Formats: sequence, C-alpha cells, structure tokens
Amino acid sequence: MSTLELAPETSERGIPDPIEPMGLGCTVLLANARWFVKLRWIVIALLGLLGLTARLLPDLMRSLNLVPPARWPWVLAGVLLLGNLLFLFRLSRLQDDAPRRVIEISLWLQIVMDLGVLTALVHLVGSTSTLIAFAYLFHIALACVLLPPRKSFLVTVLAIALYLTCVLLEITRVLPPSGLLITAAYDGQQCPYLQLLFAVSAILVWLVIWYLVSTLSEAVRIRDQILDEANHRVLKADQERHRQVLQTTHDLKVPFSGVESCVQRLRLEHWQELSEPVHAIIERIERRAATLRRRIEDILLLGDLRSQAPQDELLDTVDLSSVIEEAVEACRRLEHKDKNLEITVNAPPIQVFGNRKQFSILILNLVSNALTYSRAGGRVTVSAVEREKDILVTVSDTGIGIRADALPHIFDDYFRTKEAAEFNRMSTGLGLAIVKEIARRFGLTIRVTSEEGVGTTFEIIFPAQATHEEQRRKTNSG
Repeated sequence: MSTLELAPETSERGIPDPIEPMGLGCTVLLANARWFVKLRWIVIALLGLLGLTARLLPDLMRSLNLVPPARWPWVLAGVLLLGNLLFLFRLSRLQDDAPRRVIEISLWLQIVMDLGVLTALVHLVGSTSTLIAFAYLFHIALACVLLPPRKSFLVTVLAIALYLTCVLLEITRVLPPSGLLITAAYDGQQCPYLQLLFAVSAILVWLVIWYLVSTLSEAVRIRDQILDEANHRVLKADQERHRQVLQTTHDLKVPFSGVESCVQRLRLEHWQELSEPVHAIIERIERRAATLRRRIEDILLLGDLRSQAPQDELLDTVDLSSVIEEAVEACRRLEHKDKNLEITVNAPPIQVFGNRKQFSILILNLVSNALTYSRAGGRVTVSAVEREKDILVTVSDTGIGIRADALPHIFDDYFRTKEAAEFNRMSTGLGLAIVKEIARRFGLTIRVTSEEGVGTTFEIIFPAQATHEEQRRKTNSG
C-alpha cells in the first residue's frame, strides 16, 4: 500500500521578481539582516558568560594564564544588547517589499556597530599577542557573500582602518597595553616593529581572503542572475503558451457544440432513415465529441482556477454535507448504472467557509473517479467528519487502485496510468489536476492511499471553521 500527501502551499504562485544586478534580492537581504540579529544574541551570551566566569572563577582563569576581565565583557555585551534591540525593532517594521536602500542602511548600521565593538574586543583581548584579529574575517566573508565586490571591499577597508588604528594607538601608548593573556597584559616592552609586522601580516591575509571569497561570490551571483533571467523567460513563455492554449480551446467550443447539435438533429429527425453502419458512425462521432467537450471544459476550468484569484463575493459558509449528497446523486444519474455499485454516504451537517461551486467540483471529481474505476459489484464510500482541529472528507473505493510508482504523478496534467487508460478511455486526465488546484486555493490537504487491485482512498482535510475575515484573508493570499 502506498501513500501520497499534498500539503497546502504557502507561497504565492507567479513569476518571482528578478534579483538585483550583482547582489542579492531585497527579500534575501532582509532575511540576512534579521539573521545578523539572531547571531548577535549568541555573541552577547558568550560575552556575558566570560564576564560571569571572571566574576565567579577568577582563579581558574589565572591557572589558564588568562587575566580575569573586570567589566569590559559586560560593557560590550550591553552595547550589543542595546543595538540589537534597536535593530530588532527597526527590522520588525520592514516588509519584504521594503525599499532596497532602507534594508541596506539597516545592514550597514549593523556592520559598522559590529566592527566597532569587535575592534574594542581585539584591543582588550590582545590585538597582536593573540589571533583575535582574525575575527574580522567573519564580517569580511559575510560581506563578500551579501554585497557586491565594491561594497564588500569597503567593509574590508573599514576593518583594516579600525584594526590599524587600534594597533598604532597601542604602539604610541595612547591606549594602555591590554590583553587576555597574562604575559601579554603585563609586557609593556613589546617591540613595536613586531607588533606592526603582525598587524600587516594579518591584513594581508584578510585581503587574500576577501579577493578569493568576493571573486567566487561574484561568479555565483552572475550565474544565479543568468539562471534567474532564464527562469523568467521560461515562465513568461509558459504563461503565453497557456494563454494561447486557453484561447484556442475556447474557440473550439463553438464547432464542437455545432457537431453535437447536428448529431442530435440526425437522431431526432432522420434516425430511422439511416442504415445501421451510419448509426454506428454517428454514435462514434457523438462519443468522441462528448469526450472532447469534457476535455475543453476541464482545460478552461483549470485555466480559470490557475489564473484568477478567489473573489470575495463568492466566498461564503458552505454546507459540506449537501455538497457531498449532490455530487453523489449527480454521479448516480449520469453513469455507472450498469455496475451495480454499492454507494454509502455518511455526511452529517458540517459548515465550511469557501466557494460552494468549487467545492462541488472537487467532490464531484473524486466521487466520479471512485465510481468510474470501480469494478462491477464494487463499493464506494463517501464520508465527512468534524474533528477537533479540522474536517475530514473521505472518498474510498474498491477499484483497480494505483501503482506505487505512478502515485506521485496522479495530480499532473493529463497523467493517466496504463491501467486507468485501459479501464476508462473517456478520461481527460485533468480531473485530479483540478482537485489539486482547488485544494491549493483554499489551503486544503490531500492524502491518497492506494493499493493496486485493492482500491484507493482520498482524504481531503479542510481547516476548522475560522472567523470570516481570517478565512477570507487566507483564501485571497492563496
């Protein structure tokens, strides 16, 4: 037995906006700016832990040849905490469609604050007596990923300027010697040339890292932009093809209606005058015309579902039980009379919010499929139950079932398994695609369980009845 589940889609269909030339899109930039804020909480926690360790376990730090810091971990943590709260407030008011310049300003403010705090940390830990200076590489690498080469180079230059200023102030004794290592903190006779050499060596490493990462990031952005533009062209071409198919399909409605009208006229006025071979030809024309008319109707319906947003005036409270009963009754009247199928319906009154016509189409397609692909003497069960958090509608049959390898494709346009095509040559292959599209529009979950030769069960999960405005908002956003 195989199972397939289609969860509600959260993203809106359509052509995505192209990325900015040589940079990331506004949505990605805003997400990264928020990520900076989250990451900064970790740094604040680490500084707080350092301050707490110095207060509670100073002897342990001295045994590790470390100078217990006095207050500076708390001061730096406080500065970052205040800045983080301000950035958090600012970013919470920005949406994904905010101007790029506003997002970049917020990002640059974070970068400048971080580099300033990092420079203070470098001085206090030991600018040339430890490897703390390489912490600048974190911001340099991120700048290469997030920003175009010129702007990432500007971040690198800013880091170099701050670091060199710190080292020169220490060499000229404007800033008193400091360091987390005991030997560095109390060694006031360090050779200034060695200090300067250490600083220059670190800066050279930064520049090499900037060049490598920025070059790779630029190549990735160029390739991403090419792929994005190609994707735009493909989507636009697909939309144009879809529009032309719908237009052509719509134009075919008239001639096929004319064919069916002529067939009806022959049946009513001239049937007795025609021979049996002509009867067979006309009946074949009638069947083919009916199949093509159904396909035309399904194509136009699917096109409307994919191109139009739900209208507010069409949304209302729907009695799901009456929808199910009408769908079952319609299927009973139209076909399957010769199969002697056992049809069981168990649907107490349940209210859902949505579009009655589209819910009727969804249920009708599922019930029709269950009856169509059931063998003579089979059983079809349709039920609905209101659960604590949702509403479950189940349509099950004892029909031919679906192969495990075919199950993931049953909602694709025009897809039919070999067994289904042999069992029902009149199928358009669009019924389940329509079911999927209606489910997507109203945030429904579809779960399919099937075993070849045993039967199939479709479960449609409706969200629990929410307020009118909330359901309206969810439907319109889909």
